[in-house]
Amino acid sequence: MKKSKILLVDDDPGLLRLVSIRLESAGYNVESVEDAEKALVFLSMSRPDLVVTDLRMDGMDGMALFDAIYAINPTLPVIILTAHGTIPEAVDATQKGVFSFLTKPFESKVLLEQIEKALQISGDQDCKNNVEDDQEWRSDIITRNPAMLDMLTQAKLYAQSDVSVFIHGAS
Repeated sequence: MKKSKILLVDDDPGLLRLVSIRLESAGYNVESVEDAEKALVFLSMSRPDLVVTDLRMDGMDGMALFDAIYAINPTLPVIILTAHGTIPEAVDATQKGVFSFLTKPFESKVLLEQIEKALQISGDQDCKNNVEDDQEWRSDIITRNPAMLDMLTQAKLYAQSDVSVFIHGAS
């Protein structure tokens, strides 16, 4: 089974390293960056299964990063960590679509549970494994572009459901 890839974003190098070690020991592939701008650059080149970000960072904060991610890929789950979060911020974040909002210090077990739930609910693990196991349905489409791979993953998810989809835009 393929390991899930997690993008970890935090401006605290010590916490970044600690959480990376914990997630890697739990079996995840972890990419770490120190700020939201670097996270967006990473996302333009690669498609993680999940983003875990700090809320308060210099420059672009975690909610602005979430907004940018959501504009690019609304199905990518995001978990926000914060030492200074308020209940209204947490409510606002979850209403906007943030998967989970955890306050620091957090227990590793709680973070790992939220990560597992996010990966299961998003369907990324199952769908990616199906895409890798059964490439025949998309054999005429050749790409390494992360955005295109994500779109194909979404298409496979929608194809397996009874939901109606309207596709528009330039051909």
